[in-house]
Amino acid sequence: MKRISHILVIFAFIVLIIPTNVLAEQLTYGQILDDLAKAQKELEKNNQSVGNAQGQVQKDNETIKNLKSEIEKMKNENTELQQEIADSYVEIDNKKEQTKDLIAYLQVSQGENVYLDYVFGGETITDLVYRLSIVEQITEYNETMIKELDELITRNEKRKVELAENEQKTEQKIENLKSEVAKLNNTVTQLSSLTPSLKDEVKAKQDLVNYYKSQGCSNRSDVIGVDCARTASSGIFLRPIKTGYITSFINYRYICTPKKDCYSSFHKGTDMGSPLGKNTPIYSIGTGVITSKWTDGDGAICINVQYKDAKGTYYTAIYAHLSRYADGLYVGKTVTSDTILGYMGDTGNVTGVHLHLEVYPCRLYIDSNCRTWSAYSQYAENLFKKGYKGTESVIDFPSRVSQTWYSR
Repeated sequence: MKRISHILVIFAFIVLIIPTNVLAEQLTYGQILDDLAKAQKELEKNNQSVGNAQGQVQKDNETIKNLKSEIEKMKNENTELQQEIADSYVEIDNKKEQTKDLIAYLQVSQGENVYLDYVFGGETITDLVYRLSIVEQITEYNETMIKELDELITRNEKRKVELAENEQKTEQKIENLKSEVAKLNNTVTQLSSLTPSLKDEVKAKQDLVNYYKSQGCSNRSDVIGVDCARTASSGIFLRPIKTGYITSFINYRYICTPKKDCYSSFHKGTDMGSPLGKNTPIYSIGTGVITSKWTDGDGAICINVQYKDAKGTYYTAIYAHLSRYADGLYVGKTVTSDTILGYMGDTGNVTGVHLHLEVYPCRLYIDSNCRTWSAYSQYAENLFKKGYKGTESVIDFPSRVSQTWYSR
């Protein structure tokens, strides 16, 4: 029994001397480097996909151009055939008239002086036979020419049908290619308009690597917050503006596009305005470290700050739609609740001047539950479904919209 007691005491002592961070999920500097490499690879793959799609668009457009040129040649050939057919009909009419006249000569019987004058106008029998032969040859020649012209018309008419069919098939090819180009352009648009873009994500993760490197992280095995990059507690979070009011709480929104396509979207931040309007100073809600400065796909100027409360819980705050950053800010800079991060604005996809603030208990692009932007967005929505209300859960805001406060 005493032996078991000794074992329990030793085990309890070991547990007490192990740092709390070791018992929790440990993130190493090597994982940060791997995340950066993965994001860079995804960006490279995305850029390659965009390049391939754009290359195919260029190729298809060139094919469309060539097909249009072929159609133009077909139309020109068709026009020439039409003229050739028309000329053939005229020639046939002429030959028929000539033949008609000649036949009239041949059909003249005795007593018809014109025929007789021509036939018997010869001075010799040979001349008479010659004249009769000429009439017959001219008639046969005209009949042959008419037959050849008829055959030419038949061939031309057949060629016209072929050209019309080829033109129709070529037009269909063009329509199919146009449809493919439209799809490819849509793919390019989707790949190029990720929000935040993969490029922003790579930059944010590169900034994190640079920051942790500046905080003494060098070995892949270094544990963040234990071996390096220890973050001090920030205490209670304050309001980001001195005088302001809530315009929109975290919740679901029903959004309709100009094409009347409507859908439900989760708005994971709290929007707030100020009587001072544009360029109202935006303060840090507490003591933390700037982890990223970025502009989203719609042009919104944003800044991310990482905090740690008294219980050791990490938070990431995203301040969005700023008009500009405050001077002297850089990734890795420690800020306090007195630090101005930027100024209220209307950059990006907005309907007016305001601050969009998100505060969630995770380290964006670091912790497993928000390692990527999509994972972070899903994590935020899951927390909301469980009762977490974003900034309202960690900052003392009025419970109603448009209710103005005058202190932080």
